[in-house]
Amino acid sequence: MSHDLRSPLLTLSLAGELIEESLGDRLREESSSSGLIALDALQHGAKDLERMLQALTSVSRARRRPLEPSRAPLRLLLGGHLVISDDVDLRSQVVSTDPIAVREIIDGLCGDDPAEIAVRLTDDYAVLRLPLDDALAEVRGAPLAALAGSLQMHAGTVVEALAAGQTVLERMGGRIAVEDDGVHLWLPLTMPPTRAHPDGQNA
Repeated sequence: MSHDLRSPLLTLSLAGELIEESLGDRLREESSSSGLIALDALQHGAKDLERMLQALTSVSRARRRPLEPSRAPLRLLLGGHLVISDDVDLRSQVVSTDPIAVREIIDGLCGDDPAEIAVRLTDDYAVLRLPLDDALAEVRGAPLAALAGSLQMHAGTVVEALAAGQTVLERMGGRIAVEDDGVHLWLPLTMPPTRAHPDGQNA
């Protein structure tokens, strides 16, 4: 689909460039000219279309992306960040995922600086809670649904990146959702977590 849209987008972009080259100076001399307004609208529209097309391409590539599944130690994925968890055996946990895709999501939300990442274990998942980016203030639920609901608003933002990440995670049995307290990632555990008994013995 993105290939089908690229041809008319290229036509619009080239038309804008040709009009700018041949009539731009004349149109600018007449500040009230409707032609200048039309040219500006054409150029902005082409840029918007290009941005939205890129978002569709990003998700499409995520659907076709060769997966690199591996057994990744959770501590490796969370390296460099402050991990908060009540689960005493967190360091021994291993998840089945594409570590590159997970790190792309984490880095996209947290940037280069260390961030607080809360982690809890269920019988099947390690659930990560990442900080809520300001750009996600109006977004709740699945990023892919948010992107599809308003492509013009979210194309080129962190929502686009999360939607692509969601696509990869779901192909591997994980999921992602934006909630009031942060962005939650569900990463499949390779085995049920072992928990500590009150006397200090492992379950």
